[in-house]
Amino acid sequence: MSSDKSVFRRQPQQRRSQERVEQILKAAAAVFWEMGYDAATTHAIAKRAQTAVGALYRFFPNKLALFHALEKQHRQRVEIINARLLTPEFMQQPLAVVIQQFVEIFAQYFADPAPRVVYTQYFLTPDMFIYFDDSFTYGLIRRFASLLRLRNATLSVEKSELIAEVCIQSYNALLLVALRSDASHRTQLYLEIQDLLINYLQPHVGDQLAFPVDAVNPQVAAITQQQGLNPRQQAALTYVLKHSSLTIQVFEALCPQPSRRTLQRDLKQLVNKGLLRSEGDTNQLIYRLEGHNQLATSCDKI
Repeated sequence: MSSDKSVFRRQPQQRRSQERVEQILKAAAAVFWEMGYDAATTHAIAKRAQTAVGALYRFFPNKLALFHALEKQHRQRVEIINARLLTPEFMQQPLAVVIQQFVEIFAQYFADPAPRVVYTQYFLTPDMFIYFDDSFTYGLIRRFASLLRLRNATLSVEKSELIAEVCIQSYNALLLVALRSDASHRTQLYLEIQDLLINYLQPHVGDQLAFPVDAVNPQVAAITQQQGLNPRQQAALTYVLKHSSLTIQVFEALCPQPSRRTLQRDLKQLVNKGLLRSEGDTNQLIYRLEGHNQLATSCDKI
């Protein structure tokens, strides 16, 4: 990723200069969107910004630098949105709510022409970008895949990443079509995108119990027969065997229907049965295998 020196000719220091730069960038986004990047000129941008072209050149050496400033701004804003959405807490909501909020939040974000310009230009000339490349998309895929595994820990890394890739690449392609459409058609496409993603994800990470009884490890099944574990407790043990630890937040993502109090009671029973041990404070407890039990001694065989 390049530094600001590749974008700004002169860094705006005073508030008045910063406001001028924001005015120029807003005008650049509008001109790029209306005329297209290739046809746009710095003179047209300066005119839209109601400033002299010389004032524009004091901060930006050329049209490409203007675009890179918009690109960097877009990258920063997308990372802020993703940090808010791609969390275990967000993903533990019902699947329809997760997808609806995701699509609607980005629909609102792309109502601004600045991110629209950057996003659509990437599909035309990706080589001109300095803050985005394929690694950004694949990083997002891996991040989303890890959250899918919280909803269904029976998913392998390979399978979860494949599902995440289908979701994100499909969404990106349809978002591009939506952004190039008129407002009415765009709204319809957003609704169809929601239905598409929900229906595709439902069999893999839907709101049903993430761990069907026949998907648990044989060792967990044996313990279940001996100690009468419920399906949620089987889910908890299977997850700990695979990932070494479990928190109440992750458990809520695995089993989204019961209340937190019910799930906490399930975990406490596993502790009382000597299957798990807890570490830490209330609501920040980490659950691990108890060292001296059948599961712990057979863990290496799983």
